[in-house]
Amino acid sequence: MTYLTNSRICEMAAAVLSANEVTPLSHSRKVEVAMEHAVDEFGIRPRKSACLLAVKIADMGWNEIVLQTKKAVGA
Repeated sequence: MTYLTNSRICEMAAAVLSANEVTPLSHSRKVEVAMEHAVDEFGIRPRKSACLLAVKIADMGWNEIVLQTKKAVGA
C-alpha cells in the first residue's frame, strides 16, 4: 500500500482549486477531481480520506481568495 505525502495531497488540492475557479463544482465532483488527479499524476488510487483532505484544503484556499478579494475591493 502506498500512502500519499503531504506535498502530493497539496498538489491534489491545487488541482481541485484550479478546477473550481473555472466552474463551481459540487462537493462530490471536487472529490472526483482530487481522485482523478492522483490516479493520473501519481498512479495511485487514493483513499477517500486523502481526497476529502485535499478538498478541505482547496476550500480553505478558496475562502482565502474570497477574503483577499474583499480586502482589495475594500468591502
